[in-house]
Amino acid sequence: MIIYFVIEQTGFVIILGMFLLPILLFYGIPASIFSDYVTKKSKGMYRGFFALLVHLLLACLFVLIPFIFSEEEREILFSDFKSSFIYFFLITSILSSSLFWCIDEFLKNKRVKDIGQKIGDLKI
Repeated sequence: MIIYFVIEQTGFVIILGMFLLPILLFYGIPASIFSDYVTKKSKGMYRGFFALLVHLLLACLFVLIPFIFSEEEREILFSDFKSSFIYFFLITSILSSSLFWCIDEFLKNKRVKDIGQKIGDLKI
């Protein structure tokens, strides 16, 4: 992938977008809406912590459920040599859901909303 980024940046972005768009549409946004629904009565740091736990739990389920219900992947899951394959996907999903949670919490910040409102007021 890095060689494609060095040679032609637009092609790399298009390929990356083809993989990320369905995941964000069908997993990221519903997971964020679900975590907001579950944690709407909590306040402060507890809400953020529980929202992070919901994001991480859903990321783990997003990877583990297909591996558990498929026969070939079940062999990969329970074999010692091939288990690094699932760990790669599990770690990648946990890191990406953590990043998604950080961006989500950043955009919910009152100061960020105020700055966005001020930028929106600058329209001609």
